[in-house]
Amino acid sequence: MIAATCAALAVLPLVVLRGATLVRCYAAQLTVALFAWIVWRRLLPAPDARFAFIALAVIEVSIFALFLARGRRVRWSANHAAVVAAIVYALVIMATSWKVDGDEPYYLMITESILHDTDLDLRNQYGHTASGRNDLPALEGDRTGPNGEQYSRHPPFLSLLMLPGFAIGGLHGALAVIAIFGALLVRSTIRWMEDEGIPDSSARAVFPLFAFAPPVLFYATRMWPEVPAAFFFVEALRGVRAHRDKRWVPALIALVALKLRFGLVAIGLVLVRMRTWRQRVIAAAILAVPLVIMWRLSVHQWWELLPAHPLTYVRGLFGLLVDGRSGIAFQAPFYLVGLAALVRWRKTPRGFRTGLIASLLYLFYLLPRQESFSNYAPPLRYLVFLMPVLALGAAWMWERIPRGAIAIIAAWSTGLVIHGIAFPYRLFLEANGENAIGEWLSRLYASDFSRLFPSFVRENHAAWIGAAVVVAVIVFLSRRAESPSLQMAVFTLVIAVGFKYGRLPAARVEFEDAHVTRDGGHLEPPTGTANRRAHRAGWVLEGGQSLTFLARAGTHHLHAITGLGAVIEIGGHAYRIDPSLSHRTVRVTIPEQGPVTLRCVSGAVNLDRLELR
Repeated sequence: MIAATCAALAVLPLVVLRGATLVRCYAAQLTVALFAWIVWRRLLPAPDARFAFIALAVIEVSIFALFLARGRRVRWSANHAAVVAAIVYALVIMATSWKVDGDEPYYLMITESILHDTDLDLRNQYGHTASGRNDLPALEGDRTGPNGEQYSRHPPFLSLLMLPGFAIGGLHGALAVIAIFGALLVRSTIRWMEDEGIPDSSARAVFPLFAFAPPVLFYATRMWPEVPAAFFFVEALRGVRAHRDKRWVPALIALVALKLRFGLVAIGLVLVRMRTWRQRVIAAAILAVPLVIMWRLSVHQWWELLPAHPLTYVRGLFGLLVDGRSGIAFQAPFYLVGLAALVRWRKTPRGFRTGLIASLLYLFYLLPRQESFSNYAPPLRYLVFLMPVLALGAAWMWERIPRGAIAIIAAWSTGLVIHGIAFPYRLFLEANGENAIGEWLSRLYASDFSRLFPSFVRENHAAWIGAAVVVAVIVFLSRRAESPSLQMAVFTLVIAVGFKYGRLPAARVEFEDAHVTRDGGHLEPPTGTANRRAHRAGWVLEGGQSLTFLARAGTHHLHAITGLGAVIEIGGHAYRIDPSLSHRTVRVTIPEQGPVTLRCVSGAVNLDRLELR
């Protein structure tokens, strides 16, 4: 892997840079590599070698991206962008120590079944798959045949697309197909920007933040339908713009065949761009067949089309925008620039407006679903197809964006990429109201830093404050502002204040969170429970086991449930909790602020949370 990475880092500049720009890029990369070697050998106490190498490689790619964006001698085209993207995606696939997870093994089982059994019956695949996952159950609601056939709820089109690669190269061949679609997506998006009149300088600047940052990077190197869907969506938009039926018709059919939910996007695009009712009827007839087939194969019900309560749309919107685990602001901040283009809606490129309006029906049905920002998958799964549209808006806005904001976005995105490649399994953590940074700081300082990050999975005070801040940031980004040093200073001050506040005890303690130190016990419901976020999760203690955490002085409400009855000790006082089939609230007193130990003296109790009153 080291030799391949070094070779790729040497080749990348050669693809697009020329002359003095190429020489300066190599000089900068060598300087950073030398500095990293000195730090490694002299200053750091035995760091994780794999993590350090991945961090260095990502930083080197970031240096290349900087010269690509700002260099004077650059050979640039959509084809060059696709080649660069293909090289980087291949590197990520080789560097990532991952296991097939989420929906991936099910798509792979379908591919195996088509190749080896020439059918869609998965009975032969469960317990023996190329993914190495022998623990996979059939999902609740999956279809069965009259003779006991077991079918997947997932459409087979993605599996068919991966079939040639899987037949040639197995698991890595299937991954290569998705990476190729990633490169095709990059090519189509850059061509689309050219069609919309975006200057090459802006396209070059946004290209790395689109292609080599979350979420596109993570989905272009995993077996999910999101990146192929984004490619087909861009091709459909380009075809409609150019009035080329031979492009947009097959692109929309392929989009619907990947997932039924993308049928909402196809319907929206037909309604927006078809100029006459005759064209709309023809387009509807073309899409009717794949829509009907996909509906019959899916596990969705008609009542899911009914409108939900208005507040769920608000909650879903801000969950997608600012949730600490899956929101755009924390997991893909570059696209805040694309959202800033909404403030200047009338002046934006036609393709940007068409793409967003065509997606409104999709978003209408997505927002009420909490899994849109809390599902077991890499972040922003349900919005990947829309990222090229937001990238177009960002490219159009690029010259207006404050340079200090760009620096912050680039640095944050670099950190996300390093984290996602070095620890890919963390992209699949169950949503519990915390995110990776909050958990890490909480464990490091034994204090509740997670409460500083907005969560709409388990709503906290930071959720709505964060929503207001992100809206203000989007408006700010839409207005050109000079003074990058001031922007950096304000950002640094916010981090410093947050760090100081995070070290203080919280008014609410969730006992399943990372800052709580545990001596025994277990999580209930356990990780992996279906729809776990709908349960009141807690930590179960039995006699002699304890929890330690920071708490404020005062009277608190302890929320707990026990079927057997229990006696607990906290703050030097003992409290008895009577048996009950429902959660109980116990008033407890903590005399002093600081570390507190809650001990189960006898019995057993499931502890939910502690709230200051």
